[in-house]
Amino acid sequence: MHGVILYQFRHFVTDRFGPGVWEGARRAAGLADQAHAPVRLYPDAHLERLLVALEDEVGLCRNDLLESFGAWTIPPLIKMYRSLIPAHWDARDFLLNLEEHIHEKLVRLKDPQAQPPRIQVRETAPGVLELYYHSHRDLSALAVGAVYGVAGYFGEKAELMENEPVRGGHRRFVFRLTRAESRRPSLTAV
Repeated sequence: MHGVILYQFRHFVTDRFGPGVWEGARRAAGLADQAHAPVRLYPDAHLERLLVALEDEVGLCRNDLLESFGAWTIPPLIKMYRSLIPAHWDARDFLLNLEEHIHEKLVRLKDPQAQPPRIQVRETAPGVLELYYHSHRDLSALAVGAVYGVAGYFGEKAELMENEPVRGGHRRFVFRLTRAESRRPSLTAV
């Protein structure tokens, strides 16, 4: 698990539920002495243990926590890595180029040991994207939330139209993207 995910997860939990909930989850997960740096790799079990502890603490199921986290984490990640994202992109462009521009350039090239999911996206009709999520981790709910977060960041809305398992424990999603009422933020703003 890439440290930036765990680092962002800490910020998500403290933002949504408070620092006390985060500290309680760390203790319950047996990770009270573990700090997660964004530039290191950690065992996948760290996130899973935190999710189990948070399910008990906040009363949300694992997938609801992951989906909410996925939507929450996109704006700070885009701000952190905006130099990799062309200013003219919208949500559609971002998602269609996610694997090549983000996962390849940002994650795999910087850390060849990292194993982010493979996310294949194709447009099946104007504004309709089919997303295949391939990973040894069961974090597809995080990917769904991330699509919502990407759409929101770019001033759009994403509607989940289909969600189905595919061979090997992977998932297939179909989303419709539409413009929202508000304007999208500038990627070049400081």
